[in-house]
Amino acid sequence: MSSLQRVPTEQISPTHNHTINDMATSDGALMTGRQVNHDGLTMPPCSLKRTYALYMESDEESDDDEPLQAIEDVLARIHFRYPAMNFLQYSDTLKEHGIFYLQTAAHFDSKFYQEKVGMPEGVAITFCACMCKAHMKEARGKARRKSKGKMKA
Repeated sequence: MSSLQRVPTEQISPTHNHTINDMATSDGALMTGRQVNHDGLTMPPCSLKRTYALYMESDEESDDDEPLQAIEDVLARIHFRYPAMNFLQYSDTLKEHGIFYLQTAAHFDSKFYQEKVGMPEGVAITFCACMCKAHMKEARGKARRKSKGKMKA
């Protein structure tokens, strides 16, 4: 099922206009899409007999439905899985660099986390892998919920 719908509308011109084939008056009018009446004056273009209106669904609806995952929540889950790496200690440093949510954290590579946040190489690689995995899982969940909503409709 397409998100585009064609809805026919019918508009009929209330007056009947004749065009004059005089080159001096009709050439400029043809270029602008206007018709020329008997007095040589340009008239607004006639309405089309049939036009189609297109309606498109907005993708923004699903984005506003759910809150973003806070970086503290993601760090807590990763820390639970890898307690020896103590990911919770990086919460304040990540926030200082403007990383408050999972979506933002998933866009940086391990080099950034090593140089700017101060993570050791192994911790940074593990952190990046977990961020990417969590971000993909969130995106799949949104897509699944969106497709279920369409199926119900």
